[in-house]
Amino acid sequence: KQFRSLHSGFQVEFHSLSNKGIDAMEKFRPFCFAGLNGSGKSNVLEALSSIFFHLESCVAKYKPKTFSNHFRRNECKPDAFTLEYLIGQHNSKPYALAYFDKIIIKKEIGKEPEMFRQAYPFSNNEELIPVSLEPRETSEYSEAADGKNYLPDIIVGYSSGENEILSIPFRKSRLINFDKYREDYSKNIKFDEPENSLIYIDNKLSEAVLLSCLLFENDKTLTPLRDELGIVGLSSFRMNFNVQDLFEQGSEKQKSSPILEHVQETIEKLKKCATSWYEHKENLEAINEGLQSVLSLDFFVDENTKKAFRAEFGTSFNLFRFLQVLFELNSIIVSETIKEEVYKSEGFYTDGKLPEGSPNQNVFYFLDFFIDKKIVGEDEPKELLLREFSDGEHQFIHTMGISLLLKDRRSLLLLDEPETHFNPNWRAKFIKMLDDSITAGNNGDFNVHLLKDILLSSHSPFIISDCMPNNVIFFDRNEETKEVQARKASEMGFNTYGTSVEIILDELFDYNQSIGDLANEELEKIDYSKIKSEEDVKSVKKLFNHLGDSIEKDLVLAHLNQLKLPKENA
Repeated sequence: KQFRSLHSGFQVEFHSLSNKGIDAMEKFRPFCFAGLNGSGKSNVLEALSSIFFHLESCVAKYKPKTFSNHFRRNECKPDAFTLEYLIGQHNSKPYALAYFDKIIIKKEIGKEPEMFRQAYPFSNNEELIPVSLEPRETSEYSEAADGKNYLPDIIVGYSSGENEILSIPFRKSRLINFDKYREDYSKNIKFDEPENSLIYIDNKLSEAVLLSCLLFENDKTLTPLRDELGIVGLSSFRMNFNVQDLFEQGSEKQKSSPILEHVQETIEKLKKCATSWYEHKENLEAINEGLQSVLSLDFFVDENTKKAFRAEFGTSFNLFRFLQVLFELNSIIVSETIKEEVYKSEGFYTDGKLPEGSPNQNVFYFLDFFIDKKIVGEDEPKELLLREFSDGEHQFIHTMGISLLLKDRRSLLLLDEPETHFNPNWRAKFIKMLDDSITAGNNGDFNVHLLKDILLSSHSPFIISDCMPNNVIFFDRNEETKEVQARKASEMGFNTYGTSVEIILDELFDYNQSIGDLANEELEKIDYSKIKSEEDVKSVKKLFNHLGDSIEKDLVLAHLNQLKLPKENA
């Protein structure tokens, strides 16, 4: 069946297994989806997020009851697909293509997905080995399916326009993570990071991304944040915890425990890093029913603070992952009824269904998050709240920050128009800065580009100009069938890499102007047939003196100067 605008039989090829294609995998080569609005480019990102959510749900050792009521292993949107990719393992073998597996996942209508792996060099001579997608159940515990080892460690979603269909699998994942936290707590299972690999970067998690980067990364890896955003460092921040009762699922509020007790060991690590902390336990019922205490941790950041965090958490990703868990605990306010509505949702109108907690209702939130920022025209850095940053600066933090955190993780980044709030300078630098962020801090033990794929949709000719023609995929509709088609720029005979933005606009977007339509309309209104004298020429030139310089204006001036006018009488 059709998925959004993608018809049955639609396909898109990313990497090639030719020598040239394999060589390209070892370099920074993001895939850029280009095309007019409504051409279907975002639908591919949506399909991938939905497919990987379904696969994660199939292999997961835990599924909440409210989710299981609606989850069917043989039902997915899209309902049939074939997905192929290469993936390596973090084991004693070198992280190189010769030790990778080719993963083939097939799903037919009405059937469960099947996974197969194939050894290098991935030819027809190599056997297709089935990989189980069924969790292993024992009398004492359950384990994720073997197929979990062959899925990406992390799948990141981001949309500048809050693409609801892209985000819904990630929203479901947050609710699942919360319910798993609660069940592990009730069964006294030791805390570990979330089982589900889907992470959606919104403004809240953006705070966690930036904090983790600024506490762990060095001056070299933080160069893009310093040079482009003017971020000098982290000044101070506060972590607030409303320690509420967490009731066991189905207990009807009979059996409860303090919600943070399950991760108390890690909370103690945060206390060791804090400059000071205070816990208030009296007269709290008036604030929120079931509130047991309010814990505040203050951090005034210096090198000792950073050393403490590095000693307690090890890596920036470990800290980020725990902050993700804390933010997901805010789902405590989501009722089972609402969860069920979201779980059965196919991606429409979920935003209004998920309540946003107030500071008194949320389990965790940041306060007084101050950044030292260099301001143009001022001698000394200025202390600014993170919320004072512009939309473009937040967008920059989303994409560059998460790339820093994921440098040693097998990851897939699905970025829907990640540069919409960027100024032209940042758009022109975006691909290079992304490359710098991903490669920064790599210790050289393995090729970091083999760990991840980045798929992004964009209308920006600057970004397209920095992508190789084999990695620019253009979406439009076939003139005969009217169906969406995806073609690489190289297949269209168009070399995008290093091509000027004007040519890209003309070739891919059928826009052959370098100025806006309103200004261009003034130039097009000129009626050359009415110009009979030099005075007429001067008068016409005066009409657009208020227009800035452009190719279009220069062409009009050249035309006026070349007009053959009758000689005036002496």
